[in-house]
Amino acid sequence: MARYQEMSERVFAILESFSPIVEPLSIDEAFLELTGTERLLGPAPEVARAIKDRVKGETGLTASVGVAPNKFLAKIASDLDKPRGFSVIGKADTAAFLKGKPVRMIWGVGAASQAQLDAAGIRSFDDLARWDRKDLIHRFGQIGDRLWHLARGEDFRRVNPAEPMKSISAETTFDEDIADRDLLDGHLW
Repeated sequence: MARYQEMSERVFAILESFSPIVEPLSIDEAFLELTGTERLLGPAPEVARAIKDRVKGETGLTASVGVAPNKFLAKIASDLDKPRGFSVIGKADTAAFLKGKPVRMIWGVGAASQAQLDAAGIRSFDDLARWDRKDLIHRFGQIGDRLWHLARGEDFRRVNPAEPMKSISAETTFDEDIADRDLLDGHLW
């Protein structure tokens, strides 16, 4: 875990050299605000490529990067083609990008949420976009309003460096695959 933490600190130092506005999501994932840095650093896709190259050059690690006009789309873009992904979703491309995509791509839609959406006949962004905003709010409460906006690629949350980390994890990689439940159970505890 100490090595993982060390590498995380090195990657975050690289991110912070490109922008002072870095919001950590976990030990190995963050949002980076590049608005207003174009004159100094260049267009966001070029900056993202430079970040990937520096991370690889200085740490030996690969990185997935997503460039988009908001956090929701950036998260989706960064998850595409992992572990070496590089995706750009432009504001004008948002509707075409989301067309036909499954709503399970929405960060936070797990099995329970997916079951509720399935019960309402919502399996894709197209299905979600057909719903009236008031009907979504009535059916799903406040999350319905968020879903209505996300169906249109809208996310008004700002990148916030003071935002607490969303998850903490620890990993163990074994030399060989282990299927013995008793052995695995011992490692989990």
